[in-house]
Amino acid sequence: MRKKGTAQEWERIRNVAANMLDQGMKPKAICSLLGVAAQTVRAWARAYRKGGRAALASHKSPGRPMELGPEQQEKLTQLLLKTPVECGFDKYLWTQQLIADLIQREFGVSYHHDHVGAILHRLGFTHQKPARRARERDEQKIEAWRREVWPALLKKASSKAGSC
Repeated sequence: MRKKGTAQEWERIRNVAANMLDQGMKPKAICSLLGVAAQTVRAWARAYRKGGRAALASHKSPGRPMELGPEQQEKLTQLLLKTPVECGFDKYLWTQQLIADLIQREFGVSYHHDHVGAILHRLGFTHQKPARRARERDEQKIEAWRREVWPALLKKASSKAGSC
């Protein structure tokens, strides 16, 4: 099990071990001075002999490679710009589960719906909560009501307020 410490701290310790190795110290002596296992010092020594100080440098773990290639990611982006209905689903909005189903159907790659959010972020999409509007909403009728009915109601209300 790895001991606590940042990547920079461990890189510094590995470089100190490299300095000690350059001075001819044995791994057993180095491990007792640095408080690490002898096996660890031997592994550092092998890496140092093979690749020099660069082999002792800290680097971020790359993680699991993407299963979707660049062309597939581009196609997914184009598909997500359409509505789910246009892509053959009977839903009104994209959800992570629906996108996972789309990826499975189009590319044969299975992702857990919780991981789809990370994929969307990488592709430049953001989570958005849709405006809550009825599907039956008719903007033309609403605008006509605002132009015709609303002013008449305001006149009626102001004339009644003045009669008190």
